[in-house]
Amino acid sequence: MTRLAVERQRVRAHTSRDLKAYGQRYGIDYHFPDLGARPRTVVRGRVQELSPGPGMQLVASDIEVLERYDSRSRAPAPLSIIVMLDGEAEVSLAQQRLILRPGMALSVQLDERHGLDAVQPAGQRIRALTLGLDESRLTALVGEPARHQGSRMRAWHLPNALHHALEEAIAAPLDGTAQRLQFEGLSLQLLAHGLPEPRREAPAIPPPGERQRLARVREALRADPAREHRLESLAELAAMSPASLRRKYRAAFGRSVFDDLRECRLTLARDYLTRGFSVQQAAHFCGYRHASNFATAFRRHYGVSPSSLTEQI
Repeated sequence: MTRLAVERQRVRAHTSRDLKAYGQRYGIDYHFPDLGARPRTVVRGRVQELSPGPGMQLVASDIEVLERYDSRSRAPAPLSIIVMLDGEAEVSLAQQRLILRPGMALSVQLDERHGLDAVQPAGQRIRALTLGLDESRLTALVGEPARHQGSRMRAWHLPNALHHALEEAIAAPLDGTAQRLQFEGLSLQLLAHGLPEPRREAPAIPPPGERQRLARVREALRADPAREHRLESLAELAAMSPASLRRKYRAAFGRSVFDDLRECRLTLARDYLTRGFSVQQAAHFCGYRHASNFATAFRRHYGVSPSSLTEQI
């Protein structure tokens, strides 16, 4: 084991200045909303950097968060897999937002336009791993460059056996070459579960007249999302059969008719909640008969419950 690796396994305090220096190496901007200009200790614990295989970088952290810090990954990343073993972090990418909790993993691909934002609250212990791949290694694995697919993230749950193996590797790592092999094997298992889904061929673009009729359906959903829309009546508006509408709407807009309707309803509901309306009122105004169904849909879409949003306000 190198002297650097030994040093980074020791428990030590990391100041805001240390994190900013770390961010310069990895293309991460750190922000400390509760601190002034003077450097202060933000986290205390172990941070270890490893190269488990060609084109792979692994960072293992076991830290206590003393001060809240926010981060934004601004460098393009072909693929990063973030694993949370202990603690929580709120992460967001473009319009997606979720809470990363113990036992969860996040596969992330970033282009030049979007960055991954994360918030780590104070007063918690975080044990996490971040596995990064360069483009040549990812291309060798999936058979095509993946950076051109745009920024995206996918959350998934660790299999129990892999979860336990990662826990053991952090708690009692092996030495020297055995340690590198240990983490190389675990990294390959993470990749087996966290590789990006294959890119699908772009659907055929519908003729202008047909797309105009599909656009009328989309405008009807957005004009009155609270209405109880039926596929049959929407198909009449588009002058096609329900089956054709279902297939052609997805081909034209990348999502189903009712996925689009759900998006419109939840966007409207979020607006009502931020204006001070109750969860029950927001659900009713957006076309949900039952607040429980609304709360489930809202949590799946935004990663937080609607009640937590009203509490923040």
